[in-house]
Amino acid sequence: MSIFGSMRRYWCLEILGCSEEEFSWRRLRQKYKRSNRYAYLFWFRVAYVLHAEGGRFWKRRAKILNERISRKYNVEIMLGATVGEGLWIAHPSGIVISAYANIGKNFKVWQGCTVGIKGGDGGKAIAIGDNVSLCVNSCIIGDVISIADNVVIGAMTLVNKDITSSGIYVNKRGLDRFGCGS
Repeated sequence: MSIFGSMRRYWCLEILGCSEEEFSWRRLRQKYKRSNRYAYLFWFRVAYVLHAEGGRFWKRRAKILNERISRKYNVEIMLGATVGEGLWIAHPSGIVISAYANIGKNFKVWQGCTVGIKGGDGGKAIAIGDNVSLCVNSCIIGDVISIADNVVIGAMTLVNKDITSSGIYVNKRGLDRFGCGS
């Protein structure tokens, strides 16, 4: 598939919510102008595809574009990260995703979330499965972490170990404050 074909596929799935046969420049333009979320996704996917599929010239342009949109929208998804189809950003504000992240399809992320590494030497890889939701102000921090498919990480939750089965994971301390934890 061509570079433009890849961009178009991402735009259809993430912005228009349609198949490639139903693609319309007019609808894409309307959604782009209506919401910062769609504008960010549009430009992020341009930079992402140019970085992944382009040569050295296009990779440099992608890096410049990604730096500009990171400053404008306050969302920093580093270009080394692999992000599957169906990325959904609720509010483009304060989101950071490391270049070492490998994210599956249909990843949903809310404002104030971080997917990052601790640092240090050695292998670094954060693998996030399909259909994962990262709720408000949550963090996935560690050098080698694996998150299973179909996981919801609740608001204000820190994940620093592997999650091996699907389910809802929340911060126990937050539940105790409201009398829900036992």
